[in-house]
Amino acid sequence: MFTPQGENNLSHSRTTEAGYVYRDALRLLCILVKGSESIDKPFEGWDHIFRGEKRALAIDFWLRYPDYLADQLLNLYVQTGDVSILEAAEQIFDNNEPDIRIVKMIRWRRGAYDDLQTSLSVLSYRGLLRTMKRKLPTGGYQFEYLTGPKAREFLKDAIMEQPSLRWYETQTQLALLVAQGKSGSALKDIHYAEEEYATTPFGATIPSIKNRVLYRIAKIRRD
Repeated sequence: MFTPQGENNLSHSRTTEAGYVYRDALRLLCILVKGSESIDKPFEGWDHIFRGEKRALAIDFWLRYPDYLADQLLNLYVQTGDVSILEAAEQIFDNNEPDIRIVKMIRWRRGAYDDLQTSLSVLSYRGLLRTMKRKLPTGGYQFEYLTGPKAREFLKDAIMEQPSLRWYETQTQLALLVAQGKSGSALKDIHYAEEEYATTPFGATIPSIKNRVLYRIAKIRRD
């Protein structure tokens, strides 16, 4: 079993952070497993599918930037009035996640982007997922990711051996709550609704919105 390193040092540069490859692979696997749906006819040990590379990247952004996730949780709280959602947003800051959990991303032409190939290669090599490329009626292609019992058991064992890794599971569930089954393009539109994200110059690092979200939480509590 691979073990992510640097759990308390996630904002360090990739060139100096030991174990980032495994950390990124584990985070991606959690997204692909938790965000998947069952397939009608399982085959060769694959029984679930996650649809869309863009969707995976969009959800991954919220794990890498907990303050942006908290902001979307506040939007959801305003819509639903569910106090548990507000508390989840507050917990992100109580645990100092925007500082110790951030894994920065660069803004490219189509928004935040990271090459998933290294993580996908690690997971595929270990038999935890299979990548498929499906042709769409429009003529384009969509990447789809198959997982099965082996991947689910791997995540279960990893969390049992290192309970601190449960953070990935919890954060993924919150991100999926925000995503609500939307397409990758729709999720990217949500990202672009954040002014700081949308105005980041191409090639620059997407900034934190920690202070703005903290102010928003305080205002909600005052009102």
